[in-house]
Amino acid sequence: MKKFLAAALAAFFAVFLLVCPKTASGAVSEGISVCLEVVVPSLFAFSAVSVYLQKSGLYRIILKPFTFVLSRILRFDEEICGIFLLANIGGYPVGITLITALVKDGRIAENDASRLLCCCFGSGPSFVIGIVGVRVFGSAAFGAAIYAACFLSSVIIALFVRSHGEIVLKPASQKLSLTSRTFVDSVNAAAKAMLSVSVMVAAFSVVAAAAREIGLNSIAENVFSSLNFGENSSRILPAILDVTRVRDVLPTQAAPALSAGLLSFGGICVFLQISALSSKIPLAQFLISRLPAAAVAALLAALFSLPLSPDIQALAAMPSVFPSNVGLSLCTLAMCAILLADNRSRN
Repeated sequence: MKKFLAAALAAFFAVFLLVCPKTASGAVSEGISVCLEVVVPSLFAFSAVSVYLQKSGLYRIILKPFTFVLSRILRFDEEICGIFLLANIGGYPVGITLITALVKDGRIAENDASRLLCCCFGSGPSFVIGIVGVRVFGSAAFGAAIYAACFLSSVIIALFVRSHGEIVLKPASQKLSLTSRTFVDSVNAAAKAMLSVSVMVAAFSVVAAAAREIGLNSIAENVFSSLNFGENSSRILPAILDVTRVRDVLPTQAAPALSAGLLSFGGICVFLQISALSSKIPLAQFLISRLPAAAVAALLAALFSLPLSPDIQALAAMPSVFPSNVGLSLCTLAMCAILLADNRSRN
């Protein structure tokens, strides 16, 4: 069945590329622009720093006040709490990158890694506050409220995970590893995640374009409209496919809850990225966890967010102009590719 479905999808996209080449190329260009203007600036630095803090062991010192308190709440080992914090601050690829490293080092069982991934997953504050908050709502405060809702949703999922058994993490050396090799390995891991994210965003821009061409967006819009999503009915399916499209949500009164739910869910594009980075970690429990996590985040965002004033709605509805340097983002991706190529040649 899987082979038949894969073959059918491949045939469909082959026909789509032949029949609608301009639409496909335009979608790829749009996806690349999103990567250069949104994804790379908001994700790469957080990802590299998060991985370095974990690999070097510095997070045990820097995050100690927070992991101490969190370990009492979640009843997790403090090191696991550190990974939880890094994953929910660094962005979607960080959690799976850190957990995969633990599995490869033999420090955590694959089933425990699968359970841990359920709560070590979230969009970073840079994207939520800087892009969603400012672009959608014209206010960083709304972005902060949405990020807080997503973070607390992860905390609640973590409590549920812990209630179903302890997660065992084998001890490791407590010595700090501040060598240049650690730094290079950390940047290398972040580069791999960054390139994976960028390629998938570009690919899913084509998927979204194909969905529009065959009328799938219209069908989804009618379904969501019947569920009273109003003006944002046409924007939900694209964001489910690619979470970066949350930036296109209109600033209605229900938009904070909708944005938080979509961000906590993660989207199909991110799921495929997680699958590519997960090595042998089973993903069934993680995928099942996304719907309740999204529901909790949406509920919390509805409670946290203040009513949108007409002035804020008018400001947010205006086209946003963000200072960006596409050249720097392009250079960052190029350096990532060079670093990965150099690392492979040495290995």
